[in-house]
Amino acid sequence: MAAAVISLAVERSRVDGYELLAVEGELDIATAPRMIAALNEAFAQLDVPLVVDLSSVAFMDSTGLALLMNAYRRVQRRGQGFAIVCPAGPISRVFEIADMVDSLHVCPDQASAQSAATRAIRA
Repeated sequence: MAAAVISLAVERSRVDGYELLAVEGELDIATAPRMIAALNEAFAQLDVPLVVDLSSVAFMDSTGLALLMNAYRRVQRRGQGFAIVCPAGPISRVFEIADMVDSLHVCPDQASAQSAATRAIRA
């Protein structure tokens, strides 16, 4: 029996004055290095708020949560805004259980995430 291929794709773009990382697949210990590389690449040139879109993530474990918490801290130290797009469902439940919805600015769509990231700069 062949092992299942675990994948994670991260697409980076500039959208309406913020940096967007659109994540697709599974965000866990196996795919963490790929996510870390994408975040590091974004941080190298970050001069606008960062929004991480998890709308297409099928699974996320505590490794993914820790990565996003560290990303938030790094962005905050740089004086930039940060928010996460995560519609209601199993992935948003991870943030709810960890009580991180408000602190990580988890939003149901890109428009509200962009607004939250922009507000976070002023906070």
